[in-house]
Amino acid sequence: MSQLPYDITSPSSILNYAKGLSGKTLAEVVDLSGVIENLSHKGDLGNMVEKYYFQYLPNSTHGPDFAEAGVELKTTGVKKSSKNIYEAKERLVLSMINYVTLVDEDWSTNSLMQKCRLMLLLFYYYQKDVAVYNRRFVFNPLLWEFPEVDLKVIEADWKLIQSKIKDGRAHELSEGDTFYLGACRKGAGGAKESLRKQPFSDLGAKARAFSLKPSYVNTILSGYAQEAEIISTISEAKTGIEEITLAKFKPFIGMTVESIADILKFDMSGKVDKSVHQRLALKILGSKKKNPPEFEKAGIKMKTIRLETNNKPKESMSFPAFKYMDIVNEEWDESNFSEALERKFLFIVFQYDNNDILRFKKAMFWNMPYEDREEARKVWEFTKKQIIDGNADKLPGMKDSYVAHVRPHGRNADDTIPTPDGKLLVRKCFWLNNNYIAKQLK
Repeated sequence: MSQLPYDITSPSSILNYAKGLSGKTLAEVVDLSGVIENLSHKGDLGNMVEKYYFQYLPNSTHGPDFAEAGVELKTTGVKKSSKNIYEAKERLVLSMINYVTLVDEDWSTNSLMQKCRLMLLLFYYYQKDVAVYNRRFVFNPLLWEFPEVDLKVIEADWKLIQSKIKDGRAHELSEGDTFYLGACRKGAGGAKESLRKQPFSDLGAKARAFSLKPSYVNTILSGYAQEAEIISTISEAKTGIEEITLAKFKPFIGMTVESIADILKFDMSGKVDKSVHQRLALKILGSKKKNPPEFEKAGIKMKTIRLETNNKPKESMSFPAFKYMDIVNEEWDESNFSEALERKFLFIVFQYDNNDILRFKKAMFWNMPYEDREEARKVWEFTKKQIIDGNADKLPGMKDSYVAHVRPHGRNADDTIPTPDGKLLVRKCFWLNNNYIAKQLK
């Protein structure tokens, strides 16, 4: 132990030594000649860093990597957005979920926090065709400990995941169930994936892992790990994001849009675009940003919905357009549509009264139930099959499923993209049926 170039019992010493990787690749810092030919280009960079840089053999225990210091090592990829800003490539996986043992754990002594309460985060720039040991670390390493305000949310997330498993519903878990701590898919995917045993149910469940959502990792990258904007009292309160958010909307139920705008001194004149009601909702929340920090961390998607007097939404709910050439190479679990449906939504609901005046009806958090995600999967799989079979112009419509359908989502009829069979067809996207949305709002 004394021969190591850092103090294995000291988190600060481990952090300082890790700074030697800043701006460099593992191959530039460590002599990998003689072993590089045996390393996988897609191997675990974290294990390589631990073994070849820290000269510390990865342990097989359930505790942190550097057990003597209580530090867990995590390497995670970043990419550049269209605005040239670094953002998380994906969620940060913390540890696998053992359905059988988790039900007997208690939050105060749970294995996840024993392992990940203090983490050494190393961020590398992700490049698809570059071997992992040649990917460059782009930031100084960060010794990360969850802020107390976030731990309260994570505790509630952990308990919800545990309770769902106790109810024999591990197979129904969704990342949309929770706010910061997700239960992400962690299997091979596809129809041949073996299922995990779960207690209290004979049904097998797909493998999942505790993870921090990409949106939460982005807040770390952006320096958002600070006192919350909307829920600044959460450290004293026993309620969470959901209860505090809904409480902010409650006083405005039944009021006209114009009355709410007057009270909040929100100028609606000349603002006839579709986003005006979303901006009004943000004003109710007291947020000065496009999204409150809590929503950024949790990846919450806020959607405004306008209902007719018959309680039916004026329109179906759209998702980003897909590419015909991409969808044929995807599996459902890793598809963009599946990812979108596993998130948590905040619906801001307005309704026209008998005098055609728009009033605020309610706000509600929602994530898609398991059986409806399965129905959406059937729509997606049929869409994929039709495109593969050369029938990209004959995709499922609203009458084919009670949940979702496909229809154009391009700027105009000339906004076309290629199909695998060489055609040019207008862009399309998946939509949640307005009748389905109406039922969910009830």
